[in-house]
Amino acid sequence: MQKNSFSAPSFIRYLVLSSASALLFCAGFILSPLGMAALLVSPTPLALLGARENKTWMTLGLLSATMAVWFILGSWFTLYFLFGYGLLCFGLTMPMGKLEKGSECLLFCVVVSIISKVLFVVVSVALSGSNPFDVDINVLNNTYAGMLATGDREADEALSQAVALIPYMFPFFIIVYSMCDSFINYRLCEILQSKHEVKFPPLPPFGEWRFPSSILYVLVFAFALPFVVESGDQLWVMLELNLRLIVYVFFFLQGLALVWWWLSKYAKNAAGRPFPLPLRIVLIGFLVMPFFNTLVAALGLGDICIDFRTKKIKRA
Repeated sequence: MQKNSFSAPSFIRYLVLSSASALLFCAGFILSPLGMAALLVSPTPLALLGARENKTWMTLGLLSATMAVWFILGSWFTLYFLFGYGLLCFGLTMPMGKLEKGSECLLFCVVVSIISKVLFVVVSVALSGSNPFDVDINVLNNTYAGMLATGDREADEALSQAVALIPYMFPFFIIVYSMCDSFINYRLCEILQSKHEVKFPPLPPFGEWRFPSSILYVLVFAFALPFVVESGDQLWVMLELNLRLIVYVFFFLQGLALVWWWLSKYAKNAAGRPFPLPLRIVLIGFLVMPFFNTLVAALGLGDICIDFRTKKIKRA
């Protein structure tokens, strides 16, 4: 049960964890690019404060950390910390005691992360008139001019079209980044809080990850969209592109989960023993490469339709 009264240990924990959150965020810019990992996990200390004390202490810690960031880095970074990362501590801790499954808690966390990042964009546009994540296509073309000059006309055109689509991918980047930071922070909180009375519901093993078959309807909608809307409309182009990319990510993750499950339970090396964990990680790393990830996504699509793991278990 979480604490409700003031005590010296609670105050010390508040000081330590709120300071840690602010310092981790600041390290992401001061020690860049090595500090990116610190920036990413900056919500974790605040979430631990909420889990070990209560939401009041966590809110006070968030406000204190925000003030510390303002003092060290300035006003724009303060907004970035508060909306981009700080509010994630509520997404991590609010489901505790209300949702039983770790997957449901993680989904709630992802939704909060997306909303908070969109709020940051809205506030930034309202105050400065500019989107902090807006991409200048002219800058992109100048940056990748050398890459685009491959000598192969068809390849150059394909790369140019890919670069031109990047400004439309803003929603996709926010969603994928929210999925990543939510998963990393939730998993870290789950580990660090495992020996305490109040625990984060555990996430299922990666080999058991599955996504609902309803995402197939999203895929069908994305492919049907160009045939039912006016061609060239930027809003519909953005919607179609982002839906396809997001569904592709889900297929890819399900395909990776299926491969990991098979490597963990059924794959054997030349000596007839299961593949060790480091080798499995290396093999999964190869599957992320451009040629293989398409095959993995196709495998994930097949698993959503057929459910290979259930069929394999039933045959066994």
